Amino acid sequence: MIHQWELDKAAKWTTEQLKNYIWMQVSCNMGTPASVSVEAMREELRKRGEEPKGYHNT
Repeated sequence: MIHQWELDKAAKWTTEQLKNYIWMQVSCNMGTPASVSVEAMREELRKRGEEPKGYHNT
């Protein structure tokens, strides 16, 4: 479940930041800033018309 506060945080980040944070979480098992879920970041990328993937197709 994606919370509104996660979407609000993700909306403030650049597309490059979102993709990097997704990659860091999925590939490197590192935490994301403000504990925003990967699902929320993917949703923000969809809203921007981007592929909902991090770098290196993560």
